[in-house]
Amino acid sequence: MAFQVKYLRRSRKLWNRYLNSKPWVNQLYESFLDIRPGQRIVDVGCGPGDFTRYLARLSDGNSKILGVDSNPKSIEAGIADTKRAHLSHVVSYKLGDAYKLPVDDDYADLTCCRTLLMHLDDPLKAVREMARITKPGGHVVAVEQGKVGIYYDPNDKRFSRLSDQVWEAQLRGIRKLEGKEHRIGEKLPGIFQEAGLVDMKAEIQNNVYLASDPRKPLNDVKEELRFYLAFFKERMEKDRKYVVAGGLSNARVSEYNRGYVSKIEGLLADDQKLRRDPTISTDALYIVSGMKPRQT
Repeated sequence: MAFQVKYLRRSRKLWNRYLNSKPWVNQLYESFLDIRPGQRIVDVGCGPGDFTRYLARLSDGNSKILGVDSNPKSIEAGIADTKRAHLSHVVSYKLGDAYKLPVDDDYADLTCCRTLLMHLDDPLKAVREMARITKPGGHVVAVEQGKVGIYYDPNDKRFSRLSDQVWEAQLRGIRKLEGKEHRIGEKLPGIFQEAGLVDMKAEIQNNVYLASDPRKPLNDVKEELRFYLAFFKERMEKDRKYVVAGGLSNARVSEYNRGYVSKIEGLLADDQKLRRDPTISTDALYIVSGMKPRQT
């Protein structure tokens, strides 16, 4: 539990730092979400409310925003952090399930979620519920990971290939064991259409990691690496079952785990080596919107 709390705090810190350091990200969300004064916005699966408060800041405090999550501790953290951010007059929270939202029909001008559907075994049901609480002419928006991703170390091409194999096997294993699609981004337009939404639009937010990028302070790079290493060590044996279920042998998983830990620990031990590291990794978030049809 202590690690989970620490992980949540660090992940929130990294997310906020990313948004603050990339003006184009704010511009993307401002343009895509088209938040206007007086709107009602619902953030489904809000967790501790980082994205909820981000929406509040995008609206310049001129919208009413409700965060909904099924975890009481997340709601408690969201309320406390929102009070500290002086946004309680804009943001409120409710305990509730994504499959049965505690919100009236046709309530919201905008209903959204961020990295929620990837964790659900019935994302279509959740999107239909999001559509239910949205006004006719209002929009449902999901921000989810997609398959656009790269890990490449030109100095260790074998490990780069192994990394790709492990990730693909893990996705297959999660799909096989839990029926969840962790890279659901590309499927969102089809899910939205099946939920009865129209006028779909989409954008991609690309996140790029390159330790040698001189625009990133060394301390920030090291903090991120320590965070990812700690999270990896916490999860690697738990995730093994997914990778094996996805078709990779235990021996290959062990080889990957040892290789990843060795690589990151080596970089953290040598600042010059870290700053010269040419390994690049990318990840993509798909931002997809659909409109609830106007009544005729």
